[in-house]
Amino acid sequence: MMRNVNVNKLQNQQSCQTSVMVSADFENIIFNEDCLHTMQRQELKGKVNLVITSPPYNMTNRKGGYADKTKRYDLYEDWRTEDEYIDFIVDVFNGYDNILVTDGCVLFNFSYSIENPSLPYKMVANICEKTGFTIADTIIWKKPTSIPHPASKNRLRRICEFVYVFARKSEIETFEKNKDFSIGANKQKYYTIVDNFFEAKNNDGSNELNKATFSTDFVKKLIEIYAKPNSLIYDSFIGIGTTAKGCIETNNRYVGSELSKKQILNFENWKNNNDMYPKIHFENES
Repeated sequence: MMRNVNVNKLQNQQSCQTSVMVSADFENIIFNEDCLHTMQRQELKGKVNLVITSPPYNMTNRKGGYADKTKRYDLYEDWRTEDEYIDFIVDVFNGYDNILVTDGCVLFNFSYSIENPSLPYKMVANICEKTGFTIADTIIWKKPTSIPHPASKNRLRRICEFVYVFARKSEIETFEKNKDFSIGANKQKYYTIVDNFFEAKNNDGSNELNKATFSTDFVKKLIEIYAKPNSLIYDSFIGIGTTAKGCIETNNRYVGSELSKKQILNFENWKNNNDMYPKIHFENES
């Protein structure tokens, strides 16, 4: 089980650290566009403290396959070829390198499908080989429920998913993480133990726009471990706004990208009187 971090001690510990600020026009905002375009915006270059995202899993590699038949998203077609998908994710990680601050990191939730069980491992290998990032940790996310495979004689029920923690290769020893510490008699630092096994709600409920929503409960657990107060957190596949909601509930700032205008507008269901309700930049706007 995850052990809670002492937030008060962390705030005292971080009081001497300066947050990287971004124009108010580029925080608490969701862009209706391809994430590769968002990450080329000069206003975000070197400004994002943390990336938290869960991309489409590329559930099948053929038209007419599982994802094409079940239609998981209102706009995106989740059936690229394996090479097309991996090349796209490599481009995404090169975009992360453009927007992250020094010692920022990427929390990348991904799982496999019946038709593509080896894809996560090939994807991770290509990210490590072709970008400036490498694996720093792997988090196991246990869900309360999952879809069983009663028609399969040899497949197990997939009740856990992975979150791959990526850091720049040059920052593998220095990337940010909220871990309190004490000083021993020998002047050695002893850090709080945080396990890599989390239990959290599956998702925020599927709808006709998105049958694979992320979990606000899980996002908040990740933020607690990896984000300083008032961090700017980016989600390249923000969907119906789950990561934004997690940021609002933990007093952090967010930026998101989403192709589907309908999914962004669905975020209005979470609207409140808080000024952190997202501004929406549609692709055809200047």
